[in-house]
Amino acid sequence: MSSATITAPRRSAQSHEAVLAAAADIAGRRGYGHAGIEDIAAQAGVGKQTIYRWWPNKAALFIEVYGRLVPTGLGAENAGSLASDLTRLLQRLSELYADTPAGNILSGLIAEAQADPGLASQLHDAYVAPRREILRSILKRAAVRGEIAFPDNADFIIDLFSGAVWFRILLGTRRLDPAFIQQLVDALLRMVQGAEPAMAMPADILAKD
Repeated sequence: MSSATITAPRRSAQSHEAVLAAAADIAGRRGYGHAGIEDIAAQAGVGKQTIYRWWPNKAALFIEVYGRLVPTGLGAENAGSLASDLTRLLQRLSELYADTPAGNILSGLIAEAQADPGLASQLHDAYVAPRREILRSILKRAAVRGEIAFPDNADFIIDLFSGAVWFRILLGTRRLDPAFIQQLVDALLRMVQGAEPAMAMPADILAKD
């Protein structure tokens, strides 16, 4: 086996990572709207054709970049209580949006998706749906613990929770600061703790919901 055969996959992997890093860096410095494929290719040390071989367009590239910055499983871990689960999720999001270009990228993708149904569908599958499932699993865990009765209007509650977070991210003028996190968690707790469960809900029953 030739040296070229051995090293080619490694070079491809390195180039792939270089493109993702360059895209994140340029978006962080200039904003999503000014992160062009040509500049990304130049900084990554690859040709534009290489980028288009891996991603059909700029949006597809940045969906992967966003997924690296904000993993879809974020918040899935059990922190011990509903309040702790929600607080930890929001704190991690706050850190990521403050320290990375994730918020800027998400804002740019959502804006672009308004005129692109295909991109809107991609965003839903790659980010929105998994994030909603994380929130649903948090509510289910709380019901299994006996903290709450699983709410009949879970989708509405998830909409309110997500909407409050997205509003701040999309506008980019107000952060997910500790006061906001506390207020949002308290508001959700008041919504779901109105009816006390008689006992913990079996996990196998909730799994069928």
